Amino acid sequence: CHNGHTLCSTCKSRVHNRCPTCRQELGDIRCLALEKVAESLELPCKYYTHGCPEIFPYYSKLKHEAQCNFRPYNCPYAGSECSVVGDIPFLVSHLRDDHKVDMHTGCTFNHRYVKSNPREVENATWMLTV
Repeated sequence: CHNGHTLCSTCKSRVHNRCPTCRQELGDIRCLALEKVAESLELPCKYYTHGCPEIFPYYSKLKHEAQCNFRPYNCPYAGSECSVVGDIPFLVSHLRDDHKVDMHTGCTFNHRYVKSNPREVENATWMLTV
């Protein structure tokens, strides 16, 4: 707010655009001190539990996560509404154990995805060969 109190954008909507400390109307004022703190943060990739060892500065973390090799994928089994999600090694086990895919002869799955940002027009297909 104009008195220097800080509030995140999520909380701003919950307090009906009024500062919870001084009740002044909240504007769209940037907090440069907090932006500098954010720039100095180094955070692990959100897929670290899937094996990604990378650590990134705050502002480049999201770009990496959109392309991270450890991000989970949906089950590519054709013709099913399978809701299983996981990394590639997990999905290979899932295909073998739950869908009874024969891993000896090998199988190829085409998996279509659309980027989550609607402004980025990119439909692509990746191929998983097991």
